[in-house]
Amino acid sequence: MKKQLLILSSLSLALVLGACKKELARTNINPNALEKPDATTLLSNTIVAEFYNNANIVWTLGNGYNQYMTFSQSYYDQPTRYSPVTNEPYWIPMYESARDANTLYSLGQQQSNPLLQAAALTLRSYAFAQLTELWGDIPFNKALNGSTGTYTPAYDDQQTVYMDGTNGILASLKRADSLLKANSTGLLNGDMLFNSNVASWRGFINALRLRYLLRVSGKTDVKAEMAAIVADNALMADASKSGALALPTVTPYNFVSLTERSGDFAVKFMNSTLYNAFVATADTARMTAYFAPNAKTAAGAPFAFANYGGMPLVVDATTDQVNNASNFNASFTKGSAPALIKARVITYAEQEFILAEAAEKGLIAGGHAAATTYYNAGVIGAYAEAGLTTAQANNYLGHAGVAYTGDENQIITQKWLVNINNGFEGWIEFRRTGFPVFQAGGSANMNGGAIPSRFLYPTTEQTINSVNYNAEIQKMGGKEVTTYKAWWEK
Repeated sequence: MKKQLLILSSLSLALVLGACKKELARTNINPNALEKPDATTLLSNTIVAEFYNNANIVWTLGNGYNQYMTFSQSYYDQPTRYSPVTNEPYWIPMYESARDANTLYSLGQQQSNPLLQAAALTLRSYAFAQLTELWGDIPFNKALNGSTGTYTPAYDDQQTVYMDGTNGILASLKRADSLLKANSTGLLNGDMLFNSNVASWRGFINALRLRYLLRVSGKTDVKAEMAAIVADNALMADASKSGALALPTVTPYNFVSLTERSGDFAVKFMNSTLYNAFVATADTARMTAYFAPNAKTAAGAPFAFANYGGMPLVVDATTDQVNNASNFNASFTKGSAPALIKARVITYAEQEFILAEAAEKGLIAGGHAAATTYYNAGVIGAYAEAGLTTAQANNYLGHAGVAYTGDENQIITQKWLVNINNGFEGWIEFRRTGFPVFQAGGSANMNGGAIPSRFLYPTTEQTINSVNYNAEIQKMGGKEVTTYKAWWEK
């Protein structure tokens, strides 16, 4: 009898525990939290994150590194005087975007959705391109393996990040374009960038391919791949097809200047390098589109370059320097010119300037005649990006120093001008070409008088990923420096 009671008691206990376990399982499922990622939401979030972070970082740091903007007070301008900084607030979001894009790629494979796979490969490639171009060697091939237990990934050299045949930037973008070429229609839910337009995605992808091929052209032969892209003719057709995203006018994803404190906005001035370029090319249209007359100019005064001004790299600007330099105009505080406050990754104009340089260098067919055609199209596209007309662009092309003569520095200067408010592209291209000539800043420079080639790795790498971080630092001679040059840089 006791044995029967014991069996019954044990059976009752098992039933109770089983019921509790099932109830706990039901209780522990949060109905408001997704157990699996939703591709539509994740895609739109990843697009917005990459474009917004690019626009946000340029206003706070990038425009200083690119020498479009000078901060006039030392409280604000230390990082933009080339102080060795980690730029961790950009490192983390880019890795998050790479992770999310990688998840999207897996979802695209599971759903047999080639458009989603292509978009994911593109977004992942851009995130890794930003990381390697700003820091050099980075955790790459093992960087997104946290789900399998790899929390301290080794660093890969920059050449691998670009050229790896499976996951590299160039291979991934080529695969993305091939997926879309074979699937010319389809639906990409959550596509806030091109609304499922395959042709627009291909143009965006191939413009990025051209950018990165030109970037590495000093280290590897890119002629065949560049020629194939041009022959396929799946490129951006005009400025309306640029890789640009219109941001809202309210927080949290607005262009940052629209909600910036007036005191922070007031200390941002046109850099003298940019001012000199505007004057040298008689670029009245873009100067007035972006900037306001200086403080000493009477209201309503007719245009004169003397009514505008640039500020060099300074520790603390003098009253005279402040009065002579120009702030960005009301377009950036009131949103009165929506074309200027879009978040941009790559524009039609940049694509055309890339093709112009490639033609002039013999990387693609056409030589000087083709380079001239591409260059002129780039200037027209650049004006369109600023909300200006083709007629204004054609007038500008007639000025001495603007009409193309075969001088590649003209191409680089015009590409630099179109990339105002586009991440760190001006600084990256300066490191590739040495042009336009940047000012080192003298005593205002906080990097030993040198223009840096990279940011410092975030402090989290030193603490969490110390073994691999220290192995990387040994390549620099045992001490991390901002002047260490990665693979493609001169």
